[in-house]
Amino acid sequence: MLGTAEEINMTPKTSSWFSEPVPSSGRRSVAERFAIPHSFPPDLTLPEVVLRLSGALVRILLGSVLFALWGLASARAWNAIPTHFWRLTAILPLILLFLIPFIGMMVGISAVVKAISRKLHPTL
Repeated sequence: MLGTAEEINMTPKTSSWFSEPVPSSGRRSVAERFAIPHSFPPDLTLPEVVLRLSGALVRILLGSVLFALWGLASARAWNAIPTHFWRLTAILPLILLFLIPFIGMMVGISAVVKAISRKLHPTL
């Protein structure tokens, strides 16, 4: 096994490309040894897991539906515009007509999940 950056004479710039191993601080659980996403801590209860999983699935489903409806409406609007100049000027409003409801929907779903999570676990 290779040693530390100083042992193999790496320059500071080169050694910054690699992560140094974290010294073990004792026994860790299986969940702590593997890379668990930060939004899913390993000590969640079953209702909290179901709530967060449901929130993720609702985001995916509603985001997909919104994108499909926006795509259909944008394609119809695009085909109704006769000149290239007006098509180019319509790009930004069409993109904003997707982004604004999408961001609002994502923030709203996060707020609902957070509110329900606080009811399940009042100390959060």
